[in-house]
Amino acid sequence: MKRKALSLLLCITMVLTMMQSFSLTAFADSEEGTLSGETTNTNNNSNIAVSDGQSSREPVLAYVPLDNRTVNVDRVVYEAESAGFTVVMPDEDLYATRLDGQPLNSNGTSFGDSGRLLDWILEMDKTTDYFVISLDQLLSGGLVNSRTLTNTKYYEECKMIDAIVELSQNNHVYIIDTVARLATCTVGYQGATLETYNYLRQYNLTSRSLIEKNGLTVKNIVAGYTRDEKSRLVPVDSTYSKEVKNSLRTRERKLNLIDYILTMDYSRSIKYFIGVDDSNSQNTIQTNEINYIKKKMGERGLIYSGTDELGMMAVLSLMIDYYGSDVNAAAVYFGGTESTNSGSVYDMETVQENVEKHLESIGVQLVDTKNADLEIVVLTTPAQPILNSKYISRMIDYINKNISQGIPTIVINSAPSAYNGNLEYRMIRECEMSMLLSYSSWGTVGNSVGLALCNGISRYLYLHSRDKSSDKADVAFLKGLIFSYEKDISYLRGGGKTLFNNYLTEKGWSTSNFYQNDEQAKTVHADLEKILKTSEYNVTVNDIIDNLTDCRYFKGLGGECGIIGSIGLSNYSAPFFRTYEIRFDIDVDLSDATINGFRDAMTINMPYTPANGQLTYSVTLYYLDESGKLHKIPCTYDRTTGNIIFSNNLSGFFTNTLNMEAEKAYSLFSDVPKTSWYFDSVMYVYEKGLMRGTTSKTFEPKTPMTRAMLVHTLYNMAGNPGSEDEYEMPQDVGDKWYKAAVKWALTNEIASCYSNGNFGPEDPVTREQMANLLWSYAKYKGVDVSKGQYPGVYHYADVFSVAPDLRDGFDWACSTGIIKGTDNGTKLAPQGLATRAEVAAVLKRFIEK
Repeated sequence: MKRKALSLLLCITMVLTMMQSFSLTAFADSEEGTLSGETTNTNNNSNIAVSDGQSSREPVLAYVPLDNRTVNVDRVVYEAESAGFTVVMPDEDLYATRLDGQPLNSNGTSFGDSGRLLDWILEMDKTTDYFVISLDQLLSGGLVNSRTLTNTKYYEECKMIDAIVELSQNNHVYIIDTVARLATCTVGYQGATLETYNYLRQYNLTSRSLIEKNGLTVKNIVAGYTRDEKSRLVPVDSTYSKEVKNSLRTRERKLNLIDYILTMDYSRSIKYFIGVDDSNSQNTIQTNEINYIKKKMGERGLIYSGTDELGMMAVLSLMIDYYGSDVNAAAVYFGGTESTNSGSVYDMETVQENVEKHLESIGVQLVDTKNADLEIVVLTTPAQPILNSKYISRMIDYINKNISQGIPTIVINSAPSAYNGNLEYRMIRECEMSMLLSYSSWGTVGNSVGLALCNGISRYLYLHSRDKSSDKADVAFLKGLIFSYEKDISYLRGGGKTLFNNYLTEKGWSTSNFYQNDEQAKTVHADLEKILKTSEYNVTVNDIIDNLTDCRYFKGLGGECGIIGSIGLSNYSAPFFRTYEIRFDIDVDLSDATINGFRDAMTINMPYTPANGQLTYSVTLYYLDESGKLHKIPCTYDRTTGNIIFSNNLSGFFTNTLNMEAEKAYSLFSDVPKTSWYFDSVMYVYEKGLMRGTTSKTFEPKTPMTRAMLVHTLYNMAGNPGSEDEYEMPQDVGDKWYKAAVKWALTNEIASCYSNGNFGPEDPVTREQMANLLWSYAKYKGVDVSKGQYPGVYHYADVFSVAPDLRDGFDWACSTGIIKGTDNGTKLAPQGLATRAEVAAVLKRFIEK
C-alpha cells in the first residue's frame, strides 16, 4: 500500500495543513492591479562556476541532439530545466531522422541538415555561452545516418569541426559522439534488414589483433579491420561483401573525425562524452578504436558503454561545472552479482564498474553510506534466482527506509528481464515513488546508469545551490520523474508495450515502422493513448498517476517537500513510428503547500488520563502503519502533567510552516503591531502572495475590502484562468485593472451584478458577500462544501438579517469555521463591512481548512 504525503500517524488524524492545489500566481489586492512576475534573461555569466552558489540569471543551454527520439530531446530538456537552466534547440526538422517510407525533412533527406545546424549554433553564440552538441548530428545528420556514410574525404566535416573548436575558445562546449556500432546499419533505414544487421554484428564481433600503445594509430587500426586476432583475414560471405566493405568505411570515417577534433582541440577546452554504440565486453573490432580514443582524449572525457545517455551525461557534467559543487555518493547493491555480471550482452563492464566509471567521469566521489550526500540503489541479476522475491523485498525496504529518513535516493534496475517487472509492480504499490531523485531501467545497463544518475544528480546539485527551488524547476523535475515511470515501468515493464505491439500486429503493421500515411499515423497515436489509459495491464498509466498524485517530492535538502497536485498525460506518439519508445506531453500542477520533515523536529504533548483508581508510572507508545505493522515510538510520560511527550521525527509526520525573520516581520507594516489579533493572518497572506500592503509600509488592516479587490484575489488564487470573450461586461468595470478578474467571476457565477446591471467594483464587501464569494469559489474549485462541525448561521441571534439568497454560503462558512461571529461570538453582523484584516484571517482559515 502506498504512503501518501499527509498520512495518519499514531492512529490520530493530526492534519497540520490541508491545502487545495490552488495556483497562487499574483498579488491581488492592489488598487492598481499590478502583478509581480519574473523575467527571463538569456544572457549568461562569463564564468561557469557560480561563486555564491546562486545565479542571478537563468542560464541558457544551446543543445543539438543526437536525433529526435524522446531520450535525446524531452528527457534532456527535463533534466536541464530541473536544474535551473533554459534549453534552446533548433527546429526538429533540422535534426530529425526518418526511417524508410516516412515523410522527408525539408532538406529533402531522411536525416538532419548539417549546414543549417552550424548556422544555428553560430547564431546562438550571440546569446549564450553553454553548448551541448552531438558530433554525429552535426557531421552526419544523426546517429542512424552516421552508420551509413562511407566518404573518404572529410573536407566539409573538418570545416565544421574547426568552427566548433573556435567556438570553444570563448564558450563552454560539451561534445557527444559515438564509436561506430558493431552492426553499422539500422534495420528499416536505407533498405537495411535484420539479416544484414545480424551478419555485420557477428562479423565485427570477431576478435581482432590488439595493437600495442606505440603502434596504436588510426592507420594501423584501419589496417587491422579485416584481420582477426591471429592476423588471418576474417571470412566474408559473398552475399554481404558490399555491406561489409561499406561498414568498414563507415568505421574509418567516424574514427578519423573523432581523431580530428581531438587533435584540433589543442587548448583542450572541450569536454567529450563518447558512447560505444552496441558494445560487447569481449575483444571486438571496437576494442582498438576505444583504446585509441581513450589515449587521445586523456582527461578530457570518458567512453561509456551506451549512447542513449550521452546528452544527459553532458548536461550533468555542465551542471557540475556550473554549480561548482562536490558530490559524494554511495552505491548499494541488491542481487549479489554487481562485481561479476555485466547485466547485458551490450555492456562492456560489470554493473559495479559501470556505475563507478559513470561517477568517475563526472567527478562524483564514491563513499560509504555514512558520508554520502545521496545513495544509488541498484538491483542486479540475481545470484540465486530462487531468491528473486527476497532481493526485491530487501531493496524495497531499503528504499522506504531512505525515504522515511529523507535520504536523496536514485534507483536503478540493471536486470529488468531477470525480475519480469516484479520490482516495479511492488514499488508502485509500496513506495512513495515521488520521493526518489530518479529511476531508470532503460535498455542496457550503461544507459540505465547514465539516465538515472543524470536526472538525480542534476536535481541534487540544483537543490544544493538554492535556498528555495522555483516552480518551473520543480515542474521540470517532476516531468522527468513521471516520464521515467510511465515509459520505463508502465510501458516497457508493466505491459503497455505488449498491448501496443499486439494492436499493430492485428492491423498488419510493423512494430519497427508502422507508418503508412499521416492520417493512419494520427489514428495509431490516438489509439495508443486510449490503449494505455483504459486497458488493464500489470502497471497502468493510472497506477502511476495515482501513486504520485498528492504525494511529496524533494524541494530542498533540509527536509522541505512540495506536494504534487494533478497530473495530466496527453498527445501520445511513437518516435520513428516504432514501438521501442513513446513520448507524451505532461502537465503537472503543484500544490501551494511546502511541508517540512526529516530534520524539522517538533515536540508533541499528548494528554493521557489513566483509568480511575490506577497509577500509571510508565507508558510505551506504538502506532500501526498502513501495512499493519506495529512500531514502537520513543517517548516519555510526565505523570505530573498527564502528558505523553514524543518527537515528530517519524515517517509520515510533517509540518507546513511559513517563516520570516522576526525583525522583518515586526517592522514590515507600521500599522500591524505584533500584539494585534490579526498579525499572524497578515503575515500569512503576505508570505503567500495573496495580499500586499497599500503602501510599502502600511497594510491598512481596518480599511474595508472592495468587491474588485476580493474578486481579483480569488482570480489569482485560481491561476488567472481565461474566460469567454463575448461576455458582456458591466459598464462600471470598463478596462480597469480588475476587468479580467470580474469577467472570470461573472462567467463562472462566482460573483453577480446588481439589479441595475452594475458590478460595483469600488463598493466595500460586506461579511455576507465575503462568505458567499468564498462559497462560490470553493464550488468552482471542486472543494467539498458540505457543512462542517462548527455552529451554522441558525446558531446566531441575527441569522434572519442575512439576505436569504446569501444564507447558504454564510451557513457553510460558519459551519466550517472559516468565518466566526462577532460580539463574543453571538452575532453574524452580515451587513458589517469586511476589513482587510478580517479578509486576511478568513483567507488563512479558508486555505488551511
